[in-house]
Amino acid sequence: MMFKISLKKRIYFCIGLFIVILFFANKVMLQTPAAWIAIAVFVILCRLSTYLDNYPSKGSKIVSKLMCLMILLSLWSVFIYTHENRYSTHEVYAIQMFNSKSFKIKIHGRNYVLTTQNNSFTIRTYFFNLYRREGLFYRRVNKKAYFIYTRNMHPGKSSVWIFKNIVLKDVHFLQVDPKTAFYYQPTN
Repeated sequence: MMFKISLKKRIYFCIGLFIVILFFANKVMLQTPAAWIAIAVFVILCRLSTYLDNYPSKGSKIVSKLMCLMILLSLWSVFIYTHENRYSTHEVYAIQMFNSKSFKIKIHGRNYVLTTQNNSFTIRTYFFNLYRREGLFYRRVNKKAYFIYTRNMHPGKSSVWIFKNIVLKDVHFLQVDPKTAFYYQPTN
């Protein structure tokens, strides 16, 4: 016997997933046009699905299954566009910046938001993206992600300090102490 879930339960499940995705979303990526479009499509499809559920017709089973598939695809797009990855930034790999943190910084008197993530395997690598608000939305300023690496796994400096003292000053090699040296190769 097949396990069946009613349409209303599926919608509630998708709305619950939607809330969880928004809770764990990158706050900067949540304020981009692509994320807002994905959210709007998800909301419209959920409303349309509940409307079609209230007015059944002859082909309503096929339509409801297609609507559920479209809702799941739109939920996937909300997930993709609210995190930094290859699809939302058109350049960054998912593993590099997926759980990035954001910090407000000022550069030459202008307000920016810096998103940063660090990964380590044999060396610690820092990844940075810089965003500026234009109207209602944030736009990425840098063409490619900035990355800096160091052989010291715990360098004792914050990501914002590293960005301001290496990337902004265009320093390719910075020796902080005998154990910690930062290396930066510009990619823009």
